[in-house]
Amino acid sequence: MPPRLLVLIAGLAAAFSLLSQSALAATPGDAAPAKVIFSAPTGDLAAFRAFAIRAAALGATHIVISDLPKSRWQWDLDRSDPYPNWGMMQASIFKVVVPPELAAWLPADYARRNRDIIRARGAILRELGLKAVFVGIEPAWVPEAVFTAHPDWRGPRCDQPVRSRHAYYSMCVDQPGVLAIYRRAVAELCKAAPIDTFDLITNDSGGGFCWSASLYPGANGPSWCEGRSMADRITGFFSAIQAGAADAGIRADVSAFYGSGMIARAEVDSVVAGLRPGQALNGRTRDGSADSVRIGQYDCGDGTYPVVGIPQVEEIAEGLELSRADPSARAFVSLQADEAPWTDDLIRRFRAHPTHGLAGRIALIREVAAAYAGEAEADNLVDAFHEVGQAVASFRRMGGDPLLCVGVVNQRWLTRPFVPFPLELTPAERGYYRPFQFQANSEAEAADLMNTQGVEFVHGYSGAWLASANLDYVAATARSAADRMEGIAGRIADAAKKDRLATTASRLRAYACLCRTARNAINYQAILDRTDTTRTVRQVPIYPLDGDQRLRELQSITREEIDNVDELIGLLQSARHPLLAVAPTPAEEDIFLLNPDLVAQLRRKVRIMLDHQLDANRIYQRRQG
Repeated sequence: MPPRLLVLIAGLAAAFSLLSQSALAATPGDAAPAKVIFSAPTGDLAAFRAFAIRAAALGATHIVISDLPKSRWQWDLDRSDPYPNWGMMQASIFKVVVPPELAAWLPADYARRNRDIIRARGAILRELGLKAVFVGIEPAWVPEAVFTAHPDWRGPRCDQPVRSRHAYYSMCVDQPGVLAIYRRAVAELCKAAPIDTFDLITNDSGGGFCWSASLYPGANGPSWCEGRSMADRITGFFSAIQAGAADAGIRADVSAFYGSGMIARAEVDSVVAGLRPGQALNGRTRDGSADSVRIGQYDCGDGTYPVVGIPQVEEIAEGLELSRADPSARAFVSLQADEAPWTDDLIRRFRAHPTHGLAGRIALIREVAAAYAGEAEADNLVDAFHEVGQAVASFRRMGGDPLLCVGVVNQRWLTRPFVPFPLELTPAERGYYRPFQFQANSEAEAADLMNTQGVEFVHGYSGAWLASANLDYVAATARSAADRMEGIAGRIADAAKKDRLATTASRLRAYACLCRTARNAINYQAILDRTDTTRTVRQVPIYPLDGDQRLRELQSITREEIDNVDELIGLLQSARHPLLAVAPTPAEEDIFLLNPDLVAQLRRKVRIMLDHQLDANRIYQRRQG
């Protein structure tokens, strides 16, 4: 399987334009990007206003406006099917504006609440002189009842067959009537807020175009439109969105990113050649210019999720430089909900003195460190920033989907017990994690720790060995950065700065714990994969018989994970600020959000592992003497 999530994240590119008075404004002789978009998750309207004001001061001309409540109604159609968890994280046009033609099948109250949010945010942006960006999945799937009533609207199957219990279809955008529906909905959306940029994800997460080679089930769609070129299909859809915006008096740009563009490279090339003005696909425009530069990477695919607030100072500094390399490119400044003050100061200083190359970036970062922690601690803080960057970069280089997200969270490695016979766990022992595990086919597959996004991310002794070496490095480097930050916190006087450094250190230690959980899950399953669990071993207690090495390794991993979980519990209990992303309430837990009572679940995991650790004696010869 292609690294869908990483590609999806890379696809969140949007327009970037700077005003002369902005924090990122060009200095003489230095070209600035054409548009600037800032994005960060915000809660209520007051938080959105505060972020928009802050972003404007840092150079934003656009704000992403489509960070909306999850569409849980999609999952509630069948809670045994995990696949809608992907799509319900993202906005789509019909989740905000329900066209009359779809009113019988889409929840009007949910859309009305979203439209109220969009309208209120739009008013704030107009007040601040900013524009809005809509990020979402399109063409997105709609309920099957739509196609029962309108069979000619059925487009491609766009779910991931290995991870879905139902087939999900988006609407066929080769149908003129479907394009007309989209056009009217976009016009209404653009009247609610000053949206002049649409940045879409497609062929992934519950959305897609007919006959694209990047669709999870393979190229598919209605036979009547199979012969139409992908260029005509996609530019036609983009043009319908632009026409809808024009109906509202707005000239809009539209871009999309294939969930797996590498599968369909020739297809993407053919579409790019036919793009029209204001259109882009996979970061490319028709004239060959780069379409986007991303600055920051914070969400479930960033390599640190579910840990919150881990700074990526060096990455942001490099992104700022790249944004100056091609002023025609669009750039996307993605910030965390709890972004460290170092990022803001870095952007402000970059405006005054744009850097060019590694030496310049490090010098700029040292200025930020000295301003925060003082000259005496500046080098220590720079070293900590560098270690954080090295740890996260090394983790990301493991490839594929981000392991902490798809394993530690989606497969609930963090909270599920590692036991020799997981299928023998009682409903009570499994009930707290199994409903929130991303699995769809058999319980045997769900019991396999390495069965993640339809593939075994790591398999066999050699794979486990290589993954463990990297995860050990990541965890050790993160802990070293935490030690540095704690040391700095102990030597400076400012209480707020001490608190920020100590909290960041705790988050880095939690990150190391999650990496150890991933390492333990990988190695535990690697041992089970080399074991015939259907065979009961006949014990031969002859002294000094040496037991099965696999048993000793399994016991060692069990103890290590128990100690690791106990360390994480201690961090969570002593934390003054959140360390991990969790659901606001137990009722809002889902496959991407851990339960807010995480400590209780971790303790339950430990208890179950202790209760079942001797089950392994059934399949391995025990050591005697």
